Amino acid sequence: MLLIAAIAALLTASAQTADTQAGTRFVWGAEAGAGIDMSNNDMSSVDFNASFGLSRGLFDMVGIGAGVNMPVSNSCRSYPIFAVLRTDFSRQLRLCFLDVRGGVSLNYLARSQQQTGLYGSVNIGVNLATGSKFRSYVLVGYTFIDRKDLWEDEMTFTMYSPLHMATIRLGVSF
Repeated sequence: MLLIAAIAALLTASAQTADTQAGTRFVWGAEAGAGIDMSNNDMSSVDFNASFGLSRGLFDMVGIGAGVNMPVSNSCRSYPIFAVLRTDFSRQLRLCFLDVRGGVSLNYLARSQQQTGLYGSVNIGVNLATGSKFRSYVLVGYTFIDRKDLWEDEMTFTMYSPLHMATIRLGVSF
């Protein structure tokens, strides 16, 4: 946590300096939402994400983020760590935008099993309210979380195939 705070402080200082020179600024945000499991694994979830990065030109955010994916029907958890790219393909704020994320997911499964897999998310966003220092939005999209078969007592359990989820998130960025 201390390392993340130090990086955020350095980015803020450099972004504030660059803001006066080239239009670059530091941005951060948080989201809460839900995912519906389309892969029939009974892993529909409640999700929380936080991210920070820089905004400049065509890009509303280029940065990194982390989150938690908590299925509502079991005790499995996934913790995605990702790079995020958010753009509306314009230098002016538009109603809709594209949000793309890619990275890894730290998966904590049943039977005390742990594994790491790929994480990816493609979302279409709609801006709700905007101000000079903030904006709120809704994201609707697709999320992929890679999970592998479990091995226990020389047996393979195929109870967790990769997750394919339809997601909706409510977010705010500053």
